[in-house]
Amino acid sequence: MTSNAKVERLSTEKIGKLLWEMSSQTTFSLLVYAVYSITDTYFLSVGINSLAAAGASIISPVLIALGAVATTVGAGGASVVSRALGEDDAIKASRTIANTFLIFWVAALTITILGAVFIEPIVYLLGATETIAPYAIVYGRIIFLGALTSTGFSAIIRADGNIRYSTAIWVIPVVTNLVLSWLFVMVLRIGTAGAALATVIGQAVSASMAIYFFFFRKNRSYQIKAAYFKPDWPLIGEVLLIGFPSLVKNLSASLLVIVTNNLLKLAGGDTALAVYAIVNRLYASLNMPQTGIVQGMQPLVGFNFGQKKFARVWETIQLSLKSSVIYGLLVLSLCLLIPAALISLLSKESAIIAEGQFALRLLALSYPLTGVAMITAASFQSIGRAKEALLLTLGGILLVKLPVLLLATHFFSLTGIWASEASSELILCLVSLFMLKNFQGRFTGLRPFPSHQTASKL
Repeated sequence: MTSNAKVERLSTEKIGKLLWEMSSQTTFSLLVYAVYSITDTYFLSVGINSLAAAGASIISPVLIALGAVATTVGAGGASVVSRALGEDDAIKASRTIANTFLIFWVAALTITILGAVFIEPIVYLLGATETIAPYAIVYGRIIFLGALTSTGFSAIIRADGNIRYSTAIWVIPVVTNLVLSWLFVMVLRIGTAGAALATVIGQAVSASMAIYFFFFRKNRSYQIKAAYFKPDWPLIGEVLLIGFPSLVKNLSASLLVIVTNNLLKLAGGDTALAVYAIVNRLYASLNMPQTGIVQGMQPLVGFNFGQKKFARVWETIQLSLKSSVIYGLLVLSLCLLIPAALISLLSKESAIIAEGQFALRLLALSYPLTGVAMITAASFQSIGRAKEALLLTLGGILLVKLPVLLLATHFFSLTGIWASEASSELILCLVSLFMLKNFQGRFTGLRPFPSHQTASKL
């Protein structure tokens, strides 16, 4: 099948078949990472103790921040590179890649120096207790020192059309990390340092694969010269401007985690932080298929909107919403029925299992709801409605989740923290449905959707 024929399928094949194909592929990749995340937490919790798992969890905002920097320059760089290649401007593409690496290395080096020097106050700022702090300091210091290796720029590799390599540069480091975590923590008993070292080595594999791709492989699209690393300020500004929304979104998510950790420290101490480290990892991993649905539906929405096949756009959105809600109900049922069995996959400590059941049940109430806002935001993004998409993503964190978390904790203490996620998602779900109904048939100022079929279904 030719590439044109593959693209045309998006406007001719049955939506259900296309959504399944595309969502299953993205979900598989996400589940690989989910398996790693769960297993890594298991090694820390069982191989050391739950406090070690909590120490690594305390450092997670640092990883989110590093990811924010990488995503910002990666997304911005990929956009510029993609357009430059489309214009047959290989020199601009090469200069963009060189400047993208330059931006990231400067930012990562700054983070490394600041993190290594101020590691102790940083872990307490992130929410560590006196008991958890030693684990967080050991883990965090190594993560900071490895910051320079924390991305492989898979987005830019995808912009070059190398889908397989962009997948490999993600999967191979994850597998490396997983194997080394088992070796260092469970076999060699290196402890928390072993888990952090495995993470950095996995990142280094990804960075090495990226350097090979951009600088050493044969028949490459880029011939990057040393002179291209000279700062090109207009180009740097363009890259940062395009990637800025990703930076704000990720830093907001990092802020939410920091606030949550500090509230948990005040409300429940070591046990609450340890429970959060285990339960939140389970919660996020079980949520991966919903993220896969979102990533799978975006090309369908964007392509069919561009083709002005608005009925197919709406059908894709509706089917995605239904699929997400059904999956959420199934996972909710699982968490309500066997929470202890799920938590025992990551921890063998009776106190964590006992406390974690209540937390997991309350968190799981959000599963049928959480995909609604994600799908709505992705739909608006796919049709070029950036303001609406940003309102639901960034606004959802700063204007809904953070205030609800603070209010729930104030009135209901620890129970409020566990219940705040579902409460927030309920508000975002209602807002999302209102926004969808408001824009139904008016994406372009027309009424392309059959309102008698769709309005009643929202």
